[in-house]
Amino acid sequence: MYLPLIYTHSITVSFEFLLIIALFVYIIYLHFTLAKKNILLKTCFEKIEKNSSKLDKKDIIQFLENIKNPDYKKSVTKDRILDKKINNFIFEDESEIKLFLHYTPSKKIVDKIIKEGFMFTNSFYKTAEYIYNDELYLVQRHHEHKQFGDYVIVICISKKIFNIYSDKLNEYNLADITVEQILTESNPIVDDNNDLIYTLPQQFIKGYFNFREGTIVKNKSFDFNYNSKLFDKNLDKYK
Repeated sequence: MYLPLIYTHSITVSFEFLLIIALFVYIIYLHFTLAKKNILLKTCFEKIEKNSSKLDKKDIIQFLENIKNPDYKKSVTKDRILDKKINNFIFEDESEIKLFLHYTPSKKIVDKIIKEGFMFTNSFYKTAEYIYNDELYLVQRHHEHKQFGDYVIVICISKKIFNIYSDKLNEYNLADITVEQILTESNPIVDDNNDLIYTLPQQFIKGYFNFREGTIVKNKSFDFNYNSKLFDKNLDKYK
């Protein structure tokens, strides 16, 4: 007659024991996550205090707010974005170029971009993120865009060429036209949404890297100083 009581008591003890174990594991997880965030915050503050960061105040605040958010797990996700070889690949010739990154999930897409150029809608900056050589800035921008894919296209345009056409657009009061729309060699096409699609030449595509695997693929045709005669003809159309 005592067996049911003993059996019930065993089940209760077992459930309580499992619950304690689960809570203990969760506490360890929270402690580990907090420790990683603290390390990241310490690094950020060290950079800010040394005045080594070019990051704007508003960008610093946004980055720290993201880290503070309990749901923002991407801030502590380990990847290879800060590897030296990737950093060198991105920022080589930095003083001479305008630099942009584009994230995408497919290797097939990045290989196509290298061969055919980078397609974009009226606004180039909707799909390509301007970047400069600052570790904190790079990390902040990376964690905002990494959700779009593991492959990152690196786009480089000569500052000299970019500024020439930027000045000309200002001279002709062509405020609605961007430099990237001028730096194309084919006529824009219209997509299903009636948006104009432009193609930046493959010469401006340095290549791509996979920030999780750390692999890098270079474009053999890359030339950030590329200056086609068609660029001037494009400008003439808008005068």
